[in-house]
This record gives sequence, structure tokens and C-alpha cells, in this order.
Amino acid sequence: MNLIELKTFLTVIEEKGITAASKRLNITQPAISKRLENLKLTFGIKDLFTRQSGELLISKDAKVLVPYAKNIIALFENAQNEVNYHTTGKKGNLAIGSGAGWVTSNLPSAVAKTIESFPNIRVDFNVDNPDIQLQNLIDNKIDILFARKPEHLENFDYKSLRNDKYVIIASKDHPLTKKENDLKDLTKFNFTIVSTSQQTEDLFFNCFSSQNLKKPHISISTNSLRMGLNSLYKSSLLLFTQANIFESYDDPRLKILKIRDFNIIRETGVITRRGYQSLFFKELVTNLDIDNNF
Repeated sequence: MNLIELKTFLTVIEEKGITAASKRLNITQPAISKRLENLKLTFGIKDLFTRQSGELLISKDAKVLVPYAKNIIALFENAQNEVNYHTTGKKGNLAIGSGAGWVTSNLPSAVAKTIESFPNIRVDFNVDNPDIQLQNLIDNKIDILFARKPEHLENFDYKSLRNDKYVIIASKDHPLTKKENDLKDLTKFNFTIVSTSQQTEDLFFNCFSSQNLKKPHISISTNSLRMGLNSLYKSSLLLFTQANIFESYDDPRLKILKIRDFNIIRETGVITRRGYQSLFFKELVTNLDIDNNF
């Protein structure tokens, strides 16, 4: 087995066929078939692909190989970058992903501080849905991800950094801001939720179902905190979001509701592909730990 065989295997999957893969790789179809045959022998897989109604389908056994193939290739490319850094003092591009909660914490300042030690590096920082970001990490589109703990850690390394607390916010003139509430009181109102993540929405609904309460109606779902906050000022809507995100805005027109038996906390940290090593990454985590915001 070698990297070329793994890359060929992934290319056939991406192109959904050997013919298209041969054009992309600019090699003959027999050459691709030979590489795939070598891969089968290495891993003892009877069939990498099957055909159904003319469509090339990846076999059940080969599906197990896919994340490892992606990880091996990514680690090789990472090693090339690290060697290049030591020999030339340059590192090229590094891609970091995060959820919205991280950009209101000390992560931006930690990234900026780390860049001072790596002046020739360019960091591409992307904020998006954690589910999309995790897939981008699997596909080697990003190198480092700050997000909630993945449900499955087989192909990842994960370091816990903090616990995010969730709160419910309303306009300062909302009737629920005048008293301490039971969770049941909130079911009479519609909600805005600042997230495009299904897991966050499930977290929200579970706090009601755990007390045998009906699920509130979500009127607005958005990944923009500003949109969520603006929806509250002149309405009876309630907003479910992370406490640290809201506190960073310090908006006197809004208040966090006092709610009995409401304590939603979720672990979050930094995720990399299994075995990922980077001088920049190590220093970035150190700079995060130096600050006392966690």
C-alpha cells in the first residue's frame, strides 16, 4: 500500500467511477484498476466496489477504510508542511473552523498571539454549523476545529477546553423578566434559536421533554446572533443561545430569564484528526490555556 493507491481509491469515490477518475488523475483505467487491486490485497478486502443498475457503489468493508485513508493522507501532508516550516521558516496556509460561540471568547486573541510566532503563516478562519465543520475536518478542508465534543472519536483527537452554559433571553419589557419562572411558563411563548445544528435544537427540546412539557414552537432559526437579538426587541419571542455569546454584546435592552431547574451545559473543546501534529496548533492551545477565560 502507498499514498498513491489511497488517493486513487478516494478519487474513484469522489468521481463516482473509474472512467471519470482516470481523466482527473490523467492515467489509464487499467492503471487505476491495478492500484485498487493492490489496495484490496493489502487490506484483505474482497471487493472495494460493487455495481448496481450501472452505478458504482462502495462496499461495506471499503467504507471502513475511507476515514483512515483520508487521515493518512492528511497526516502526510501535515508532515510535509512541518518539514517545510523547519527548513524554510514558512508554513503556508492553515484552516481553522469554529462555532459562533468561540469567536466571542478569547480564541481570536489567541490566534492573533500565535501568529506573532509564525509571521509567514496565513490562517483561514471559518465560522459555520458544527455539523458542517466536522465533515470539513474529515474531508481535510480544515485542520483544527473548535466545537462541541464529537459523538464518535474513533478518527479524532479531542481536548476539552470549557463548558458552555445555555440561557434564555427576552426583551427587558417581556412579562417573564419580572419574576422567577418555571420552565412551563416558557411554553406559552414562541422562540428564536441561534443555531443551525440539529444537536443544539435537540438539546433545547430535551430540556422540556425531560419535564414532560410540550415542545415550544420555534418561529425563527438562524445562525446569526444579531438576527436573533433583533427579533426580541419589540416582540414576545424568547431566544435560546449560549451565555458567553450574549454576554459579549452587553445589550441593556435584553435580559436573561431567571428559570427554576434550568441548567443546560455542554462540553466543548478542540478537535483534530487522529495523530495531527503542528507547532502552530500546540502554541495556539497553550495561548488559550494562558488566558483565564475558560
